[in-house]
Amino acid sequence: MSREVTDGGGIAGLALAIALNRYTPPESPLQVDIYEGDPELRTVGAGITVWPRTWAVMRHLGVRDDLSRVTVQTSSQTPGSQADDLCPAFVARKADQLEEGYTFARVDAPVGSTTMHRRDMMDVFLSHIPSSYTVHTSKRLLRYVQAAPDSTAATAHTRIILHFSDGTTAEADVLVGADGIHSTVRMCMYEDAHDRECVPSILGDVLARENCARCAAASPRWTSVHSYRCLIPTEKLYALNPEHATASIGAVLCHIITYQISGRKFLNFVAICREPGGEGALYPGKWVSDVSRDEVVSKFIGWEPEVEQMLECVDNPSRWAIHALDKLPFAVSSAGNVVLLGDAMHAMPPNFGAGGGQAIEDAYVLGRLLASPHVSLAHIPAVLRIYERVRLPFANDVSRRSREVGLMYEFNAPGYYDGSPTTEEHERAQLDTLGEAIGEMWQWQWTESVDSLWALAEKELETLLSDS
Repeated sequence: MSREVTDGGGIAGLALAIALNRYTPPESPLQVDIYEGDPELRTVGAGITVWPRTWAVMRHLGVRDDLSRVTVQTSSQTPGSQADDLCPAFVARKADQLEEGYTFARVDAPVGSTTMHRRDMMDVFLSHIPSSYTVHTSKRLLRYVQAAPDSTAATAHTRIILHFSDGTTAEADVLVGADGIHSTVRMCMYEDAHDRECVPSILGDVLARENCARCAAASPRWTSVHSYRCLIPTEKLYALNPEHATASIGAVLCHIITYQISGRKFLNFVAICREPGGEGALYPGKWVSDVSRDEVVSKFIGWEPEVEQMLECVDNPSRWAIHALDKLPFAVSSAGNVVLLGDAMHAMPPNFGAGGGQAIEDAYVLGRLLASPHVSLAHIPAVLRIYERVRLPFANDVSRRSREVGLMYEFNAPGYYDGSPTTEEHERAQLDTLGEAIGEMWQWQWTESVDSLWALAEKELETLLSDS
C-alpha cells in the first residue's frame, strides 16, 4: 500500500500512527501523513482518566512506561500494589445539602484510578511518532472527493483527493477521519452517502440529510447538559481543608466530578448541570464559552462544605455544551476507502471517562488491521468494514451506558433514588442501592479486555485473506 492518511493530530490520530508504526513490518512500510487544522498539535480539555482496559492497549502500543511517568494515581493505594490489586478508584457522594454529605458508593479498580493532563499524553504520543511519518499543520480539511479511477491500474482502486482551506490538495489511498466531534470527514461521508443512497418519501421532494432517518445521525446533538470546567490549584484548596476528600481519591459529588492531574498540582473540576427539555436538540449558542465564577457558584448554592471550598477556588471557568452522536449507523464510506475513528465515530457523554480510551481502542484495532503485510489496496474496503463491525457497535453501546450512568450520578435514573423527600433511613437505603448499581455499571472498564475485540477482528481478517 502506498499511502495511509490520518486526518487529525489529536489523541486518536496519534494513537493510530503509533499502532501503524508498531505493527507494520519493516519490509512493508506505509507512508503516513497526519494533517492537523491548527498551527500546532493541541488537545481539547485538561484532564483524562486512563482505566485498566485502556492501560492494556497502552502496553500493546509500547507507550505504557512513558505514560506512567506523567500520571497521578490515587494516593489511597497500598504501597507495592500489583496490577490485579483492587484499590479505591473513586467515591460517589450525596453533596447537595448544607451539612456534610453522604458517601454512598466506593468503586474499586485494579490499582485504583490513573489520571493525567491531556497535554502530557499528547507529548508522550508525539515522542513515539517515527520521523518517517509526516505531520502537516495548518491544514484544515474542507472536503474530500474520490479521484477518477485509473483505467490502467492492475486492480480497481480509487484514490482520495483532500482539499484544504489554504487552497492546497493532497492524495491518499486511505483516509482516516480522526478529526473529532466536528468531523469534516464524517460530514462529507454522510452527505455523499445520503445523495447516493437515500430517497425522499414523496417523489420529487428533496430530502435534506438533516431530516433523513439514517443520515441525520451524523449531526451531533446536545445532551441537555452543561459542563462547567476549570483547574483548581490543589495547594489553594488543601490550604482551606487538608482533609478534603479529593486529596486522596477521585470523587463524584452528585453533579461534580473531580480528580488530580499534573503531578497533583491541579484538581480537574467538572460540574454537570442538566437543562430540562434540551436533550436531542440543536444547541442555540457557542458550544464552549468563558463564564464568570458567579455563574458556576449559582448552580450549587446550599451544597455541603467541601463543595463550597472547591467553589471558592474556582477561577477562569468555562461552560461546555456537551454533545454526542446517537448510534452512528456506519463509519466507512461507500467507496470503502474512508473510515472514522474516535469522537468522529462515537462522541459520547463523559460520564465513564471513556471517550479517549475508546478512541485509543479504535486506533489499536484499525492500526493492526491496516498494518498486516498481507493486506493490499484491493483488500481495503473489506478490512475497513471488519473494523466497523467490531468497533462501532461496541462504542455505541458504551455511549448508551455512559448516558445511563450519568443519570445515576444526577439522581435522574428511572427506578433509583431521585431526591424525593423521604425518611433518612429510606434515603440511605435507596442511595446504597444506587451506589451498587453505579459500581456494576463501571465493571467493564477492568473486567473486559480489548483483546477479545481484536480476536474477532483478527479472525475475520484471516478468513478474508484466506478466501482471497
